[in-house]
Amino acid sequence: MFSLKIEVVLCDVDCGKEFILCEYNRDADSYRSPWSNKYHPPLEDAPYPSSELRKLEIEANEVFAIYRDHLINLSAGRYYEGGISSVYLWEDDDSEGGARRRRNSPLLFLTSTVMLSLTTNDESSGTFSLSGSIRRQMNMDLAIADGHLCNMEG
Repeated sequence: MFSLKIEVVLCDVDCGKEFILCEYNRDADSYRSPWSNKYHPPLEDAPYPSSELRKLEIEANEVFAIYRDHLINLSAGRYYEGGISSVYLWEDDDSEGGARRRRNSPLLFLTSTVMLSLTTNDESSGTFSLSGSIRRQMNMDLAIADGHLCNMEG
């Protein structure tokens, strides 16, 4: 039997945008919003990404939101509407600036999780709910001449 609770979303009251709750933005019982960089509920002495990494996180969230909305609009059958994406970036404790240097390229650790939830209440098919997720992880030595975001598309 497969069971997964997908209700892991919180609304950032400072900007009105929803974000995904996961182990990458959690500290104690608080979660950091990628939109405002604030913890909900507020947390004293909370960890934050460096200013350089925070700039990259903001850019990544903007890019992924556009990508997500573009895919939804291209969906010929409009199988689903809406969606939430969140990108969280942290330095690796054993590295400089979030990437371990090997030869002349950093080692990038990328984890992507896609969660999908479908609920219908149709007279012909009845009421049902279906949800699931898939996670992929990648560790690669990559050049950063064009920046880290171009490496995330792979």
